[in-house]
Amino acid sequence: MAYLPALIGFHPLLTMSWGFDILEDARRDKEWKDITRLVLAKSDWFTSDCQTTKNVAVEFGMEESRTTVIPWGVDLDLFNPSRRGMMRRQVGYEEDLLIVHTRSWEPRYGVDIALNGFWKALQVEPNLRLFMLGGGSQEAEVKGFIEEKGFSERVHYCGYKQNEALAGYYQAADLYLSASHIDGSSVALMESMACGCPALVSDIPANLEWVTDGIEGWVFRDGEASHLAEKIISIVRNRRETQALGKTARSKAKAKADWKKSIRLLLDTYQRVENFHKQSL
Repeated sequence: MAYLPALIGFHPLLTMSWGFDILEDARRDKEWKDITRLVLAKSDWFTSDCQTTKNVAVEFGMEESRTTVIPWGVDLDLFNPSRRGMMRRQVGYEEDLLIVHTRSWEPRYGVDIALNGFWKALQVEPNLRLFMLGGGSQEAEVKGFIEEKGFSERVHYCGYKQNEALAGYYQAADLYLSASHIDGSSVALMESMACGCPALVSDIPANLEWVTDGIEGWVFRDGEASHLAEKIISIVRNRRETQALGKTARSKAKAKADWKKSIRLLLDTYQRVENFHKQSL
């Protein structure tokens, strides 16, 4: 979206990345790379939602001193751990390790890896349940795999939920799962952490900005369903750790994912961009 303003020389120009644009689109081919370099060369400032995307922008020529990282953050009053476990008690899942998956059913989010890893773990530890929220273009593949492997009684399709209801699923779960292959700072990950739900995520750079293995949750090797299964099995067998890691996850969300703080940082950045442009005239 910044391409046209860059072409006409509009200023002050603040270019913003939400993750996939600069992590994936910018590297499609030579034309996209050239466009990305042009836009950043013409930009007065660059903002991104994580250090990972900022680093890519700098690789493309953006001056680091004119960048700001602003994780979008979440509403910490809505996404909180105060009602943890309430929903699971209502449906009678206390004996099971309950995993929640809220990523779209699209190739870039590794939903096939998530399901395969869950199924492999289920062969060893049968007391597992998976809440699958949302949907996507891979719906047929998702449901087909679950039916083929015969574990549909362990997977619950929950559909799309508004934020008020979504918080209840994070609060109910023992574990949040994301097998994404590419991402910026995931709002869903922040939401789960804010609810005191530790995360099990692929070890892509942006996820590692939020989750250190054994601290706020756990990480597994991107694209490796067998390693994911090993992690789930280990978590089941050391289930008491989830509560402690959930508290650490909440603390990190409060420190880094507060939407109110992010808004103030964004407004401050707008002022810095304006001041920079005036000084450069």
